[in-house]
Amino acid sequence: MNRKRFFLLGLTLLLVGLAVAQERRFRIYLIHHGWHAGIAFCQADLEGTDWPAEAFFPERRFVEVGWGEAGYYPDPDPGAGDALRAALWPTDAVLHVAAFDHPPALIFKGPVRQIDLDSTAFRRLVAYVADYFKRDAQGRLEPVAPGLYGVESQFYAAKGRYHLFNNCNHWVARALRAAGLPVHPGRTLTIRDLWRQIEPLSQAASPESDGCLSNIR
Repeated sequence: MNRKRFFLLGLTLLLVGLAVAQERRFRIYLIHHGWHAGIAFCQADLEGTDWPAEAFFPERRFVEVGWGEAGYYPDPDPGAGDALRAALWPTDAVLHVAAFDHPPALIFKGPVRQIDLDSTAFRRLVAYVADYFKRDAQGRLEPVAPGLYGVESQFYAAKGRYHLFNNCNHWVARALRAAGLPVHPGRTLTIRDLWRQIEPLSQAASPESDGCLSNIR
């Protein structure tokens, strides 16, 4: 009787272990832009999530999103006065969505970190980001300006009010917090603050990797 019990227990543990090992993982990337941060996804992973259909770029493999001030962020050559205004007065916000084909570590000059999430954490993260797209009375996204980089890119109107104490780094930290990661948004005034928190939770992204876990397995 004891042998049978131990056999069943061992079989159960083995099956649980296999299920955990085979659970799908999703890789996200955190992009260091010098003064602000972005989050990048493998676009195929966004299918079936809350990510808005209007912000898909079907021909591209990766998509990066960042949140920022509506006047300063889309300006390709902002001045010091624009930066001061964006920091000191609460103003409208935008989301920048950029799509590209190569892994983020090959695209961006600054540091790129990667984190692998389970399905629940990934969906929570995507839901948080997707909820920041502002919609018009008909429920459609509101494009406001061409994007700054990427093979394809676009700025969209976003929820939230931007200011010094609610900036792009706070936004990324809150997104990671929504995924269940131990990140403290109140301690991320600068990108250095954000990076200090995410480095122990992540790995440096390799430019030699394919970039998407679905293609690695």
